[in-house]
Amino acid sequence: MLTLTDRAAEAVRNLTTQSDLPDDSAGLRIVSHGAAQNSGQGQLSLSLTQGPHSGDAVVETGPARVFLEAEAAQALNDQQLDATVADDGGVRFLLAPQQ
Repeated sequence: MLTLTDRAAEAVRNLTTQSDLPDDSAGLRIVSHGAAQNSGQGQLSLSLTQGPHSGDAVVETGPARVFLEAEAAQALNDQQLDATVADDGGVRFLLAPQQ
């Protein structure tokens, strides 16, 4: 199952807290868009949502919640989500193999 670093958990919590979504159920949803043409690599999209969709796997680290669409959950099974925050407050999420 996907894991979150402390930085990723804090970034997700901050993003959901700053949104207009309900604090008690909101999270970051990751969706897989299958294999990209000719590259063999899938593409992922991330968005804030008020709660998990039917069939989503839920990863919770403290108050941070990440919802994984079924294909994304399978693709990210052995990955770790990390985050960096730029000086302007922009968040960049990164994936790496779990250690």
